[in-house]
Amino acid sequence: MGALLVDSHAHLTMFEPDEVEAVLDRAAAAGVGGVVVPATGPGDLDPVVELADRWPDRVAGAVGVHPHEASALDDGLKRRVRTLLEGRGIVAVGEVGLDYHYMSSPREDQLAALRWHLDLALEAGLPVILHNRESWEDLRDILAEYAGRLQGVCHSFSEGEAVTRRVVELGLFVGISGMVTFNRADNVRETVRAAGLERLLVETDSPYLAPVPHRGRRNEPAFVVHVAERVAEELEAPVDDVARTTTRNVRHLFGLPDGWGRA
Repeated sequence: MGALLVDSHAHLTMFEPDEVEAVLDRAAAAGVGGVVVPATGPGDLDPVVELADRWPDRVAGAVGVHPHEASALDDGLKRRVRTLLEGRGIVAVGEVGLDYHYMSSPREDQLAALRWHLDLALEAGLPVILHNRESWEDLRDILAEYAGRLQGVCHSFSEGEAVTRRVVELGLFVGISGMVTFNRADNVRETVRAAGLERLLVETDSPYLAPVPHRGRRNEPAFVVHVAERVAEELEAPVDDVARTTTRNVRHLFGLPDGWGRA
């Protein structure tokens, strides 16, 4: 593969600080020149900003509070998120959204937190990185209220054809993770075909969801190559086209310069 890839969603803050450089170097050696790193909550907001500041040509960050942590979103944390959005290399609000699988925070707190983050993204002129698990109907209704105004990506998406078409109609991108390589993940491959290459991003969601042939291991950005290869297979497209287009999509969505992600 000659064209460079970007991993549009990897939690590098979940790696040991002294191994991040080696992780980035392995990614570069595999043809992955850049990584977008979203925060998940109070514990990794500052580390995300630090990573984006340390490696501005290879790491872009997003700050926000994951739905698991929604109940922690008090006035003090809101002020902190607002302030950190001004950090160098912070390009999005995220990872935010809804998760009704674990219900780590009550539904009402999740809904309130999501609306606050979406309003913040509009105010700041930034896209959002959206999490959805067993919560599509509520997420759909809220996103409809912001239709035509909000930019963003539904990350690690797996909702199938009809829902994916609705996401695209709302003007959002669709993130495809290593699940696309899993034997039973026909829903994810259906999602790829429904979105089409022009609306896709590829991601690892590291350290989770390692793709075949690395299932059972810790995931890392270098493995996004396998995601791109399976996307290319599903779309019957050259893998270099997938790399070029998804990298262009990342740069467009997150307002990154043409040279970003070539490290």
